[in-house]
Amino acid sequence: MIDDLDHAPDLVTLLRRHAAERPQAEAVAFLADPDDPVGGLRRRTYAELDREARGRAAWLQQHLAPGSRVLLLHPNGLEFVAAFLGCLYAGMIAIPAPLPGRYRHQRQRLVGIAADAGIGAVLTTCADAAEVREWLAGSGTADVPVVAGDEPGLDGDADAWTPVPLDRSTTALLQYTSGSTGSPKGVVVRHGNILHNALAGMRGMTWPEDMRLGGWLPLYHDMGLNAQLLWGLLAGGSAVQMQPSAFVRRPLRWLRLIDAYGVNVSFAPNFAFELCLRKIGEADVAGLDLSRWDVAVCGSEPIDPLVLAAFAQRFAPAGFRPQSLLPGYGLAEATLYVSGRRGRTPLTTRVDLGALARGTFVPATRGGATREVISCGPPTEACEIRVVDPDSREVLPEGRLGEIWVRGPGVAGGYWGHGDGGGVFGARTALGEDGDHLRTGDLGVLHDGELYVQGRLKDMLIVHGRNVYPQDVEQELRVHHPELGRVGVVFDTGTNGSSAGSAEVVVTHEVTGVPQERLPALAAAMRHTVGREFGVRVGTVALLSPGTVLRTTSGKVQRSAMRELFHEGRLASLYRDPQ
Repeated sequence: MIDDLDHAPDLVTLLRRHAAERPQAEAVAFLADPDDPVGGLRRRTYAELDREARGRAAWLQQHLAPGSRVLLLHPNGLEFVAAFLGCLYAGMIAIPAPLPGRYRHQRQRLVGIAADAGIGAVLTTCADAAEVREWLAGSGTADVPVVAGDEPGLDGDADAWTPVPLDRSTTALLQYTSGSTGSPKGVVVRHGNILHNALAGMRGMTWPEDMRLGGWLPLYHDMGLNAQLLWGLLAGGSAVQMQPSAFVRRPLRWLRLIDAYGVNVSFAPNFAFELCLRKIGEADVAGLDLSRWDVAVCGSEPIDPLVLAAFAQRFAPAGFRPQSLLPGYGLAEATLYVSGRRGRTPLTTRVDLGALARGTFVPATRGGATREVISCGPPTEACEIRVVDPDSREVLPEGRLGEIWVRGPGVAGGYWGHGDGGGVFGARTALGEDGDHLRTGDLGVLHDGELYVQGRLKDMLIVHGRNVYPQDVEQELRVHHPELGRVGVVFDTGTNGSSAGSAEVVVTHEVTGVPQERLPALAAAMRHTVGREFGVRVGTVALLSPGTVLRTTSGKVQRSAMRELFHEGRLASLYRDPQ
């Protein structure tokens, strides 16, 4: 089944083949009751899913021109799956996005997406239609039709569907990235990008042939859409979904889903593994069977090797194996997967932070400031990886830190309406190599054939000619000050990449359960730690309430947005030094 992806001309042809060859096989299920992993499941076979997709496609073909952009505003569930596949069947371009929500910044971002894409319609559910129409009325595009696919009579006539010509070059969706600043940009993802990336991911991670995917990731996110849904369907497997909020309220529900449904593959960011450690007790572990969880991918945000090691140890009594853990690296502009290899205990290296500040990755051999870092695996067939000096565009040798560049059939076709995004796509190295590269904006290094990711290039602090990486500072603060919360953000106040002495370093961190009278001493101690360990003079320390640090939908901290709040004087602090 997996090898079929190598020869499929497009996504719809492959999905319809599965519907014809195994019509009664389960394709997708949704856990409507998160506390009832068996009785609470709503299921669709491949034949049922094909019929629903044709129904949605027939309505779209009757009302929109081929190639129209269709905004999908759904919670996780079967209706999202039918709507997304309906867009593919109709030859439309799907735009998965989160529901409008209550907050102004969420609604404004959605307005930006709708305007950037030039949407022709919005698909949603009956339960969410009123909220979507209210948002649309205030967005200046109230004339765009809103259709609830699960409303009787509005799901179209499956037999009225007309197949459309598709191939690997056809645009399947626009994946709007979760960046915190600037206008939203939609990554143009083609049928061929998805097919290539799915095949490379399954081979690189050595997925089981009849895999069952499952999890709680939002399906509008690239990791949720691809690795929690599409990859399973394209390979003829099955996928089971639950709501993200159900996981956040009670992380045990995720692991019970994996147990009850026999899930083999589940993806999550680092914070999800950490949340399980904090919220799931020994008594609950004793009631779990995680022995069938073969591929546990951790990605989408900085990966803490201590969290993964602790997770493996905590859930070993439930049959979880350390070699099932798979630290991975990817991004929406490369469709999803770049690197990550299964079948071994996660590989870590303790590095010398002094050498790292000089741009060299050197395993630590003596005392001093060090940090344990985790490999995201060797390069795979997903794409070719280069580490490049971002200024000279020189390809750097192993052991030298630089910007990660990738190229290959999984790399998307640019940004919708923005071409190469100012050189993000189509970049060429100083060697003038054939083939266009994607500049990821991520810092990394190849060491002994393994890729280590060090953070975002734009977030790097330059202090007296040395490179200081904010995640190193944040992690060191949590080591020395356990009373800090789980999340902090370190940034400078100048323009990205500003040089020595021109920008102030700001340390912000959430705190939990620290009395108000202790906060001044804690702030002073944090300032001292950063100076002692990194030789960095801190201008401001801001201690924050839990939940204050802004994060993306995948859990990444939003440094640029936090810097913006600081500049605008809108960063609410429990204590700030200087006052």
